[in-house]
Amino acid sequence: MLLLVVPLVLSIFGIIMIISASGYFSLKFFGSPWTYGIKQIKWLLISLVGMAITYSIPTKLWRSCSGLLWIIAIALTFATIIPFLGMSVSGSSRWIRLGPFSFQPSEMLIFSVVIHLSDIISREGGSSEKAFVRTIGILMISTIPLLLQPDIGSALILLILGFGIFIAKYGWKYPLFLAFIAAVPIIVLTFSAAYRLRRLKAWLDPWQDPLNEGFQIIQGLIAFANGGFWGVGLGRSLQKLQYLPAAHTDFIFAICAEELGVIGSLLVIGGFALMTRRIYLLWRDADEEYLRFLVLGLWLSILIPFFINAGGVTTLIPLTGKAMPFMSYGGSALSATWVKIGLLLRCSADVK
Repeated sequence: MLLLVVPLVLSIFGIIMIISASGYFSLKFFGSPWTYGIKQIKWLLISLVGMAITYSIPTKLWRSCSGLLWIIAIALTFATIIPFLGMSVSGSSRWIRLGPFSFQPSEMLIFSVVIHLSDIISREGGSSEKAFVRTIGILMISTIPLLLQPDIGSALILLILGFGIFIAKYGWKYPLFLAFIAAVPIIVLTFSAAYRLRRLKAWLDPWQDPLNEGFQIIQGLIAFANGGFWGVGLGRSLQKLQYLPAAHTDFIFAICAEELGVIGSLLVIGGFALMTRRIYLLWRDADEEYLRFLVLGLWLSILIPFFINAGGVTTLIPLTGKAMPFMSYGGSALSATWVKIGLLLRCSADVK
């Protein structure tokens, strides 16, 4: 039940925080403080339907269609950089618009890679070299369209969960060797783009440019400082009053900390900790390799964005623009996360 109840509680809590964080902006531009909250409620209902559909499909069917699903996801992710199909937001082409609707194919790509790579690794025999080469091939092909968008955050998530599945069977030897070899290209890639370099400098010292690159980071830290231990009270955040951009999306955790303090932050962290414990038990009890890798990959695809978001708004790591799972405003990310929960529930039913 934890796999269903805790995500549902986090999603409902997220809607409450979205209404609080977006109320001023929503009232100013749409005439109602409930606009974003109502939209998120609709997306949650759609997400729950998606979860139910995913749960109803046997894991064997997901496994048999994994290759086709992966190819379709790659094609859709490449489509984002095609002018008449893709939609550019803040300099990145990560969306496909279909009439009034838009979605991020990267969410589908991550989902498909987990299923396909779990199948590939579980089918391999004792040859770690062959398995590593196949893992590298799948991850390289998958990250190319993400880097072209560019979406470094999703590419990073893909690489971590991909190697996480490999490590679960074959250990750290080859991934560590690759990390050592790739260190120089990664550094070059980081410093080759001006916006990445500015973001890195802002992370190291946001006060160097407090009105531009460091603005979001500083305002997020102010939100945490304002909240203290008990918080300023639900709905009483000052930072959401146009001081903190993206308050209801990327910085929803900062608004939660300001309004509900350390207690509110710990409740969110505790929710993910509870789910992690339950996932560990599911992973431990699975007697089939494919299910174990699938459970691990699905949970990493949820847990890594949580750490990236929480780490970014608390300045533990550079900001990457990843949403907080279950809580941030946005239909694409919420639907994709609940679809993963549906498949995790299917795995849990199969293990029992």
